[in-house]
Formats: sequence, structure tokens, C-alpha cells
Amino acid sequence: MSILSIGQAVYDITFPADTPIVENQKYRIPQRVECMGGPAANAAYLCALWGSRTSLIARIGEDLFGQKIMGQLRTAGVDTGSLKIDNQLATSISCIIVNQQNGHRTILNNPLPQENFEIKWPDHSPDVILIDGHEKESILKAVERYPQAITLMDAGTFKPELLDIIKAVDYLVCSKDFAYQYSEVTIDMNDDQTWKDTFSRLEEINANTIVITLGSYGSIYKKGENIYHIPPFTTEAVDTTGAGDIFHGAFAYCLDNNYSLEDTILISSLTSSISVETLGGQLSIPTLENVRNRKRERGIEINI
Repeated sequence: MSILSIGQAVYDITFPADTPIVENQKYRIPQRVECMGGPAANAAYLCALWGSRTSLIARIGEDLFGQKIMGQLRTAGVDTGSLKIDNQLATSISCIIVNQQNGHRTILNNPLPQENFEIKWPDHSPDVILIDGHEKESILKAVERYPQAITLMDAGTFKPELLDIIKAVDYLVCSKDFAYQYSEVTIDMNDDQTWKDTFSRLEEINANTIVITLGSYGSIYKKGENIYHIPPFTTEAVDTTGAGDIFHGAFAYCLDNNYSLEDTILISSLTSSISVETLGGQLSIPTLENVRNRKRERGIEINI
């Protein structure tokens, strides 16, 4: 069994701030945290760390940040043979400001320009393909090359140019922002009709399995004609950076290991909740043993 992750690899520099940031002020931040980031890269790191054979298709520069990303991926066991290293580009970086009062973060990302590039394919065919919406041409080539693979999309924001991919994936795991941007329905946790209306609209663009993540409200998903709510696992948030990436990485791992949809969402939600207790996206990715220990502490009946 194996996983192919396609999308963005970034180097994150995080600044924890204990006061709200306003314009035209100077702030002294005594601490900073640096690590790899990016939805596809973080998800790949988790899957490899948990023991799945994992490859990553992404682009980085031949600079210090790119070298650090490469080293961190290899530490977890990610196959980096499909990484595109471009000496003409500077690696994508993000400056992240974390509000220490609630763990919420503001991200300033400098992405790489879109580019079609020749892919060095992994030496094995993946059973699961995770995509984050970046590197569209690579996604289309991978889906064509591996038609038997289960496809999972980390859909953070709705992008009309990705509609052909959104329609094709087996699992559309989207944020509440994505759901609202397309459906124009505000999900009210006290009004089941808003759930139904949202799924009805989203089913126009994906007829397969849809999961909506709601942050501190947990997740909802539809099975048959019924919609189910999985409550969040409460914890004290220090930094929410990467929580969505980590949710999707755990989701891919569970698909790779044939978990039920409900158990997949529970495991992904639990893993994501652990991650927000630590500063830094990639640095907050818990080990599988850590997740198992938390599962036992909470008395959750799932075999993982």
C-alpha cells in the first residue's frame, strides 16, 4: 500500500505574538519557530511518519530553505525522488503570526509561479493520491497515470479553475470556507436544514464522498440520505497552523489502511486536535503512538 501526495511544499517561519497586530507599529517577538510547511508536504510527512510508503510531487528551490525541506521530509521517510528542485526559483516561504491568546494564525505565503514541469514518477503505483489544489497539471497527469488509485482532495478554498478535478475526486474533504464559497449557504450547527442545503449544492460538483471540516465545531459528512456530525476533540490550542494539513494526512493514511469513513474522520479529527497543542505545522505532527495514547486516554473505541 502506498500514498502519493501532490501540491505545495513551503518553509514556514512562525512568530508567536501575545498582543493583536496593528498597522504602523513595531513588535519585538522573542521567539520564532522554523519548519517545513505546505498542505501536501505536511500530509506526506505524516503518512511516512506513520509507516505508509509515501512519495511527494512538489517544487522547491535549490536554496537553503529547499535543502531544509528536503532534509525534514527524508527524516520522516518520505520518498523525495519526485521533488522538482529548480535552481531558477526561490523556495516558497510563509510568515505566520500566531495569536497566543487563542492559537489562531495569520499566514502570509509567497507561492511559486504556476509552471508545467516534467515529472519523475515514483517507482511504485500509489493506492491513494492526496492533492491540495496546487500543481494542477501534475495532478491531472497523476490521475491519468494511476486510474486505480483512490483520490482525496484537501479543498481549502473554492477555485473555479480546479472544477474538473473537484468533480473527479473520490473524496472531497473541504473546509467550511470552501463549502460557503460554492454553496453560499452559511452552516448553522443548530439548523440541520443548512447542512442539507450545503451538501445539496456541493453534490452538484462532486457526486462521490464529501466531508466538511468545521474547525472548532468538528466535521459533518453525508452517508446515503443522512448527514452525520462528528464533534471536535477539545484541547487547548497553541497554534492551529497545519491542523487542516494534518487532518488530511491522517485521512489519507486511513484510506490507505481501509478504515471506515466514520473511523477515518474520528482518527483525523483526533490527530488534528493534538497538533494544535504545539507551535509550528510540521513540528506539531504527532506520532502514531502519540495518537494511540490519546485515544486510550479519551476512551475512544477505534483500532489504530
